Amino acid sequence: MVKSIGIIGASGWLGRSLAAALLEQGRQVVGFSRRPREDQGLEWRQWDGEGEIDLSGVAAVVNLAGEAIDQRWNEKRKEEFHRSRITLTENLVNAVTASEVKVFLNSSAVGIYGDRKEVLLNEGSKPGKGYLADLCIAWEKAAMLAEDSGIRVCCLRTGVVLGKGGRAWEKIRKIFCFGLGGKLGDGQQWMPWIHLDDEIGGIIHCLDHDLSGPINLVSPQPVRNEELTLILAQAMSRPAVFAVPRFALKLVFGEFAEEGLLASQRVDPAVLKKDRYQFKYNHIGHALADLTA
Repeated sequence: MVKSIGIIGASGWLGRSLAAALLEQGRQVVGFSRRPREDQGLEWRQWDGEGEIDLSGVAAVVNLAGEAIDQRWNEKRKEEFHRSRITLTENLVNAVTASEVKVFLNSSAVGIYGDRKEVLLNEGSKPGKGYLADLCIAWEKAAMLAEDSGIRVCCLRTGVVLGKGGRAWEKIRKIFCFGLGGKLGDGQQWMPWIHLDDEIGGIIHCLDHDLSGPINLVSPQPVRNEELTLILAQAMSRPAVFAVPRFALKLVFGEFAEEGLLASQRVDPAVLKKDRYQFKYNHIGHALADLTA
């Protein structure tokens, strides 16, 4: 078990959730952020992603930093996506390789697979095409350079994380609360999702087990957008009669609509399953029942 873990982006929703879980297990956690908090039990160190970072006493680093991708893209935002992912990771790898850190977990995303329709995708599948896929390819390439210094590296290809307080869930919940829920486009696109508990559990599993390379952090049972819509409507006792047409999504979200909301990614967490990670929430119905309870 890794005893001392540094979390980049520890002040964010996912970072706070990971830190709380690690602290509950009796581990030492150091949080890194541009705006350190004052949480009890958590040591904070300031880092803006560019200057020197103090990694003393840290055995493993989990990098969860990255500007939110679920917004309309423009050139300015793309520059921030690159800076907060690739540039920050390059700077972090330089620091990690000069430290005593032995394990490095770096965020990535299932967006690396692109729009693949019905193809079942695992960690051995080739990357797809498009802006988001190219961004993730460069992101992982930057992280994997740490392997040259003997550091164990995992690239966490995360799907849509569903959890109370998270961006994805809160947006979906509010839409359905107002009775405006509905499928996106034709609703046939596969949506790789994961419950927050399994996102955190999967990360900790990667910390403590001898895994390396890409890791799909998704549920073993991906769901089509249409199915998720119907199950959530039933769980919330709300209608789901509004189908949002493709052209409307593209009008509002631009490129993100095609590569994020409408892209089909049938992703399988093959590495975690082979390593016998026990998912708490396999089925979308069980996950949504928990979130709407």
